[in-house]
Amino acid sequence: MDMLRSKLSMGLTLLALLALLLSACTAVAPVPAGSAEPAAAESEGAAAVGDQKVIGLVQIDLSHPFHLGEVEGANEAARRNGFELRVTSGEGDVNKQIQAFENLINEGVDAIAVNFIDVSAFGPAMQKAQDAGIPVVCLHSQTDGCATVLGFDEWYTGRSVGDYSVELLQAAPCWPDCQAANLQGLLGQGLNEARSGGWREQVEAAGVTVVASEPTDWQPEKAVAAMENWLVAYPELDLVYGNSDGLTVPAAETAQAAGRNDILFTSVDGSDFALEAIKAGTLKSTFLYAPEYSGFWKAWVPFRIASGEALEAEILIKGVLVNDVNVDDILRLAQDQKEDIQNFAFEQSLPDLIAEYTAE
Repeated sequence: MDMLRSKLSMGLTLLALLALLLSACTAVAPVPAGSAEPAAAESEGAAAVGDQKVIGLVQIDLSHPFHLGEVEGANEAARRNGFELRVTSGEGDVNKQIQAFENLINEGVDAIAVNFIDVSAFGPAMQKAQDAGIPVVCLHSQTDGCATVLGFDEWYTGRSVGDYSVELLQAAPCWPDCQAANLQGLLGQGLNEARSGGWREQVEAAGVTVVASEPTDWQPEKAVAAMENWLVAYPELDLVYGNSDGLTVPAAETAQAAGRNDILFTSVDGSDFALEAIKAGTLKSTFLYAPEYSGFWKAWVPFRIASGEALEAEILIKGVLVNDVNVDDILRLAQDQKEDIQNFAFEQSLPDLIAEYTAE
């Protein structure tokens, strides 16, 4: 009998210890994977612990400076809102990009944002996303099945840079017989067509002759090669408009290395190195899109849709032309979004942010 009592007592003790251990394990909630710190899960708008959203971002490539800056901003959106971000790209190849997109579908992510290399090639892939119930945020291009289209007001941008190009040429010795050329990005991409189209409308309406337009697939080395060819083929070239700072700055440096300091260069993106190039006199202008700001929205918008928020069918970010008059103010904005990224007010509209910085 004493032996039986001893065994019962030992069993009860073990059960009590087991209950205590189970209580300790359930007392602390797990930190969601990918969060930079536990507080991120408690921030306003953050996904609940155990119900973390997974958002995919498909870039054209991960080599262009603007695309890399966007990834930094997208990572900050994930940190603030407590979702997991999966970044991939097509490495400049549309077939690889479609495969990367379909991989995210197979992984069962909650939403995808995709910057299309060729939107016309994505019909079957978009249908797969729709069949899987995964909303797709289409970046810079429109096609069937988009939950929303997020991009920049590219025609506004192109026309604004075109107007400024005309203003620069009217003050140049070549006027009114000036020649201009355009370094394009990727043919077939909506943003490329609008950036070039809006610019060309304005300069040709003013009587400027556009002697060349060269696609570069957003690759700096192709922009340099085009510039080298133009220096020979068009010795009286007066202005070059590049559809991205990553193209324009290398082309401008190529022209200057050849002794052509007389060619004017205008651009788009507002990357920090382009702003410095304006201060140095290498560029005459760029157009602020702010890569970290852009990337934040390219992850934040699909997260909001995946969380059930109803958004407009089209969200357009409007930037501002940057020249030697406002470059110092814009450079402070560009530096703050990099150096103080965790506190930068990405949720505000870009025009409001610009107004704050230019008013200081």
